[in-house]
Amino acid sequence: MKLLLSLTLIWALSSTGAALVCQTCTTSACTATVPMTCSSETMCITASIQETSGGTPVQQIFKACASSSLCPAISSEAFSVNLGVSSGLASAACCNTDNCNSANVPYPGDPDVNTLLCYSCDPLTSQCTSLLQCKGAEDRCIKASVTNGSTTTPAFGCATNNMCEAAASSGQLPFFESVGNVTGAACCTDSLCNTLTPTTTTSAASDTCRIRLTMIHLLIGLLVFTLY
Repeated sequence: MKLLLSLTLIWALSSTGAALVCQTCTTSACTATVPMTCSSETMCITASIQETSGGTPVQQIFKACASSSLCPAISSEAFSVNLGVSSGLASAACCNTDNCNSANVPYPGDPDVNTLLCYSCDPLTSQCTSLLQCKGAEDRCIKASVTNGSTTTPAFGCATNNMCEAAASSGQLPFFESVGNVTGAACCTDSLCNTLTPTTTTSAASDTCRIRLTMIHLLIGLLVFTLY
């Protein structure tokens, strides 16, 4: 019995000691941090974020425990998304030891445009036909739905592959939770591949079939009338 109790105590202590501890910010400027014991995450992350909405740039520091979809390995990553009316760029570093994310990383610079072209949406009309030139490491066109409160709108634009994978896994655009809840995130690699799926094809085909059937019935009626 004593042996069983001892083994249980050792297991409990070792399990507690194995939990990763990461620094987290108490303000958006991250002027102060507090340690947080991670639940199931095995990585810490620190990121310097530049977000633009309505032409207004905002900078923020982010520190936290990180899921495997956000930090699959120890690395430095660039996360980027551009939805036309809003955009965000983050320089991030992932590590896996206690409080390893205490230091900050430099803010990202303004990237040059690349060759990828994607569709983006007009927030007033929800029409997703505007052309958007991607920048920097953005190598995917993204399409998704974003919900803020009771309003759901389409969100099309440019993104990096790691941003696409994290959004599909967590239902959020990492570092840019103010955008809203993201559902149905899908990404593709060719220019203008994030087009809306036509919804009128089936209806048009049905109309064509009905017209053809009507013509056939008329022809049969005419043939019967001619014979008799």
